[in-house]
Amino acid sequence: MKRIAIILDKNLEIGAASNVAALLMGQASLVEPSLYSERPVLDKDNVQHAGIQYSTVILKAGENQLHTLIKLLPIDAAELKCIVFSQIGQSLNNAFDQYSLEISSKETEETKIVGVIVWGEEELVRVATKKYSVLK
Repeated sequence: MKRIAIILDKNLEIGAASNVAALLMGQASLVEPSLYSERPVLDKDNVQHAGIQYSTVILKAGENQLHTLIKLLPIDAAELKCIVFSQIGQSLNNAFDQYSLEISSKETEETKIVGVIVWGEEELVRVATKKYSVLK
């Protein structure tokens, strides 16, 4: 079984939190297309539904907890993958080149992480994220 955990800064307003979660999920699906089914999931009225294949949970954490999580996760590990989003990204709407340049010139902690997505084997994701509570 596979699992996805999206961990968001607990101080984000609901709209910002939703935006960060959507951006992280979108990027993760580009990195690993198997997160979603290749076949459309259609109801009897031919309306397409999301074809997510992994159990997904959205959690909350403090800024320091997000940085700690990132440091504990193995970089480029095959069994557990991770992507982050930062305050820099939030502040640069429709300015991808500037965003990319700013991110590449900073250490991770300087970017002020506001969201992390982790996915892989269910047990590994659960162990990595067990400290965090469900976002309500």
